[in-house]
Order: sequence, then structure tokens, then C-alpha cells
Amino acid sequence: MFGRRLPLVVGAALVALALAAPAATAHGSTDRLGAGHAFLVNYQRTHGYLPIGNDFAAYERNVTARYQRWQHQHGVAPAAPAAPTGMQDPVATVNVEGQKDDRLAPPDPTGAAGPSSYIQFINDDLGIYTRSGTLIKSVGTAAFAAPGGSDTDYSDPQILFDPRTQRFYYLIIHTTDDTFAWGFSKNNNPQNPATDFCDYTADFGYGPDLPDYPKLGQSRDFLLIGANIYAVEAYVGSDIDWITKPPSAHPFSTCPAPSKFKQGQDVAILNADGATFASDPNPAQQMDPSGTGWVVAVPDETNSGATGNFLTIFPVTKNPDGTANIPNVGTQVDVSTFAPPPPSAQNGSNYPIDTLDGRLTHAVSANDPAHGNAVAVWTGHTIQGGAGAEYRWYEIDVANATLFQSGDITDPNLFVFNGGIAPDRLVKSKTVRKFGSNAVIGFTTSSVTTFPAAEMVSKIGSNPVSAFVMVKLSVGPDNGFDCVELQRCRWGDYAGAVSDPGANPNAATGQVWLTNMISNGTSIPNPLAPTWSTEIWAATP
Repeated sequence: MFGRRLPLVVGAALVALALAAPAATAHGSTDRLGAGHAFLVNYQRTHGYLPIGNDFAAYERNVTARYQRWQHQHGVAPAAPAAPTGMQDPVATVNVEGQKDDRLAPPDPTGAAGPSSYIQFINDDLGIYTRSGTLIKSVGTAAFAAPGGSDTDYSDPQILFDPRTQRFYYLIIHTTDDTFAWGFSKNNNPQNPATDFCDYTADFGYGPDLPDYPKLGQSRDFLLIGANIYAVEAYVGSDIDWITKPPSAHPFSTCPAPSKFKQGQDVAILNADGATFASDPNPAQQMDPSGTGWVVAVPDETNSGATGNFLTIFPVTKNPDGTANIPNVGTQVDVSTFAPPPPSAQNGSNYPIDTLDGRLTHAVSANDPAHGNAVAVWTGHTIQGGAGAEYRWYEIDVANATLFQSGDITDPNLFVFNGGIAPDRLVKSKTVRKFGSNAVIGFTTSSVTTFPAAEMVSKIGSNPVSAFVMVKLSVGPDNGFDCVELQRCRWGDYAGAVSDPGANPNAATGQVWLTNMISNGTSIPNPLAPTWSTEIWAATP
């Protein structure tokens, strides 16, 4: 999300400004340049995602208390043993360093795989890669997105590949006016971000309100955007916004006029009780094209973190007039109880890593042959468990509002967080649709005796997950300027796990592309520079 981006030039004074903004002035102002909006912008840039609710100081105390409780209960954990061997281990077929930027922290890496290329997005930068991992072209967001301006005017980039229209779609918050920069590639293999995309602006009328933590998904007919909305400093609910897609899969030489696209929204979505807000809506990235799209959310309006025993799902269909039909009240899916995790310890640093607050980070929908080709939505979040934090994943049977299966990626000595899951579903055409019962899950691990690492497991059918497989071990802790200023390190908060539409249909399984943050590592805290990088990899279950 937008605030996740902490620019290096901001400095400690901005942190003080964010924490010390006068509550009375802030809450009393609705001016675009007033104290309320400035408070939100500063808090986001320095602290990351905005907590649900409006008591920011209480939320900060809650995060600190969770970590202090963990320290008191666990002290120094022993060295982490190898995870027990389970089923078939995932195999990385591509593993390369991704984009990096020395102006901000953290990167929030996301990515999308097409039949001929892979695109990684981080805060303020985009890179196009070959399927073997060679960088073709990279560019800053200001040179890429529609409104222009500077790279720091943008945040929280999202990208996906749509098998039906054979295009990449992107979404970025334009932070100066709270609109969305969005667009799509002219074909299924863009090579130059400056010339191979059609770029637009979507204004959903947020005015002085701030759409935070946006997520991007799609159905056959619509691009779907989920966001948490803040009016001045108060959370006023979460919205599902929609934009119509170009109907054709044929390459464009000339971009369609903006008037060709309709847009709308469903505001302040509710849980099944019809009274409480459903928050952090994640539109699923749809692999099997369908007239029904799906959005999944969590219950959290207390600003203490997501705690509950259910998720909420919303179907999205098309009205006769071409607009989106989205119920305001969702359907409950019962799950095991979850609570927000403490920040993660890390070897070689006194600064813990932010593990988020239990919100969902990603969603993918695909048909699952193991369940009669029923539509499943795969999603997950970091919750309390294991050594302190664990990643819980779900495969939701959306037609019956129940779970096909669920599990926790956990280790007694490792914090497991920042996870992303995607099935190995392959959709090349109407007739070539294979796999989808297996999945790969990527995540970060860390502990007081280990550096942060990008790892993964595979999930084969209904079997247990595999052993942890190391993808990239950081050479040291995260000790960047954000850690020094905030007393905890910001970490990428958007999971990057996507099904591969370019996988070999004659192979035994499909493939999943993933991306995550790692640390460049330094034993001495650096108040003048970030200490992160990113990793991109593809894996078969």
C-alpha cells in the first residue's frame, strides 16, 4: 500500500510529524491540503499500511506489545532445524535477482507471468523479463503511468496477466489526487513499458478520502479493485471498484479511447451479518475465464489486527446494462480462529520485521480438477502461530461457501510470513486447460538465529505440504533506514505468486511464478540507506 513506501529523503522528522499530528485539527479538516490528509500520507509513507480503525497510537502500542509478549515468552530461540520432509519438494526452474531501488523501503514486489515474459513491479519501478529471467527493460513508474509526475507520486503497484484477453493489466495509486493509474499491454508480450501499454486514469470520486492497500483482480468482464477507504483519519469501510476490460484478445496498435470503458463501485462492503465492515478485500486473479469473479475479505474494524473465525466472499457478475453486480453484504466462509502475529525476530539486528496484522495478501481463482473442476479461490495471510508468526493458506469452495482445504505453513523455531500461494493451473486457450490441483507457496522466514530468507513449499493434491525449500538466504539482517526510524523494519506486504500461462502442457505439472523481498544485509544499522533487494523465481510443485 501507498504508505508502505518510506522515501529515504523523508527522515526522522517526518516520523515525528506523523506521530505528533494534532488529533483535533486532523479530525476536523476535510481539506485536501489539511492536517488530516497530510497525517494519513505521512503515516503511510513512514509506517506502511493504515490500520483498520482510527486510533493510530493504539495500533502502534498493540504491535509493540505483541512483540514484547513474544520476547518475554520465547527469549532466544534455538537454531531452527530442517523442516520435516513431506511430499514432493518444489523445484525452481528460474531464480534471479529482481528490481531494486535505493530511494525507499520496502519494495512490495508483485509480479505477473505471461506466455512469453514476466513483469515484476516494485514501488516506483517496473521490470520486464524473459521467461529465463533476463531483464529486457526497466522503467520508473512516472515514465510508465498515465498522469505523469515523479516516481514518488505513485505507490502500491499491482499487475496481473489475463488469459482471456491475453494482456497484462496494472494498477497504481496516484498519491497526489487519490486516483488510480491503470492500463494494459497492447499484446501478450510487451517489450517496452513506454510504448507497449495503454495508460489511463480512473477517478472513483474519493476526493479527500484515501483508497489504501489496493488489490487487483479480474473476471471475464471486469478489472476488480479492492481498497480500504479513509476519510481524513477515520476508516469508513472498504470498497470494491470495477472497470470494464477491452473485449478483444487481438493486439492493439492504437489504444482505445478512455470513453470506451465503464467504471463503478460497491462502497463499504459488509460481512454476512449485514452490520460490520468486511475489510482488506482481495479480488481474485482469475485463471479460468468466467462471468463470475470473486472477492475475499477479512473481518477487522477494531484496528487491533484481523481476528476472527471466518472470511467473507463476494461474487461479481455482469448486469444487462454492462455494469458490475456486486452484493454489498457478503457470504461467510467459516475457518479456524486466527489472530494477528507479532513482528518477527531476525539474527544480527535488534529491529524486528513487520509481519502485517492478519490481513489477506493475495488471491487467485482457478478450476480444480481434483474437485470436479469446481472454481476454487486460493488465498492466505500471516497469523499468530509457530515461533510467533505462521502463514495460513485456504482453498475456498466459493460455490458452497466452505473450504476444500486449508493449512498452516509453520515451524516451531522460525517466523513464517509474507506468503503467497497460487495453483499450477495452466490456461492457454479454450481447449488447453490443465493441472490446478497442486500449488506452490512462497514466503519469508526469519528468527533470532537466522537471517531473513525467501523459501517455498509445494502442495500436491490433498497431501501434506513439502519440506521448506530455500530459494534465497539473505547475507545479513534488514538494518536499513526504515528500521532505524520506525524501530521495526518494513517488509514487502504484497504476495507475488501467480499461475503460469506459459507452462509446458505436456509436463507432469504446471508452474508458478513468485517474487519476494530479501535483505542485502549489514551488521551495523544504516540510517542513510535501505538494505533490501528482491528475488524472482519460477517453480514446479
